[in-house]
Amino acid sequence: MRAPFQPVQKSVPVCQRLSRRCRRLASLLFVAAPGLTLLLLWQPAAAQNTPPANPAGKAAVEAEKPPEPAGPPAAIAGFRAAQFGMTEEQLRHAVAKDFPNAAAKLKKGMHPSEKTTVLTLPVPDLLPHTGTAQVSYILGYKSKKLIQVNVIWRSDGGEESNEAVVGTANALRDYFAGQSYKPGSVAANRQLGDNAIVVFRGADAQDRLILIVLNGQTAAAAKDEKAPHSRPLSLELSYIADAAHPDVFRIPKGQF
Repeated sequence: MRAPFQPVQKSVPVCQRLSRRCRRLASLLFVAAPGLTLLLLWQPAAAQNTPPANPAGKAAVEAEKPPEPAGPPAAIAGFRAAQFGMTEEQLRHAVAKDFPNAAAKLKKGMHPSEKTTVLTLPVPDLLPHTGTAQVSYILGYKSKKLIQVNVIWRSDGGEESNEAVVGTANALRDYFAGQSYKPGSVAANRQLGDNAIVVFRGADAQDRLILIVLNGQTAAAAKDEKAPHSRPLSLELSYIADAAHPDVFRIPKGQF
């Protein structure tokens, strides 16, 4: 998990370059998801064999089957020193180890519906020349232990910033595609409806999940008066301990 991200040179970009400007990136609609929303994106691979058709005027999304990497099976244990199952105290020590210059900015909150504890901090240049990423550590509702880590990069809405976010998406996809995941769990460059792209998804033998989602709206699309109003482009990388059974609050059966 601590290895640097190294892009593969012969990869296919997330979005095909259809023209010089207006259609360089996919026109996407923002999807906010600190926790359960992203978990709902986890579906068996068979359910995503055929990507949905693109509407007129949308950039095409490459849906080729990702290469089968060689090597030992991937193990998704968390993000850097932060490992699944850590308590809040252990997690704070891990964050201080990973980001000593930013750990003082760690803020604690609670997800309004899932009732999970969220520790969040900004990290400058988590990847070189990518600006500030927001890293969120999610502790389970019942267990009070680490169940998920989200890393989010957001564009400022400009074309150059959008291209930086898409470049980060490509680099991350290539990095994770070079590892061996559970057969049938891998997907890359899959359009999620009309509004977002699953850049990469893969699970290890214990069904712990890596999920990368690109969503938002490009600068060119924002200038289109006919396009729906949306937030700027964003990229979310998630490490998820148990996507099928997330430790979040649920109203007990029969209570209402």
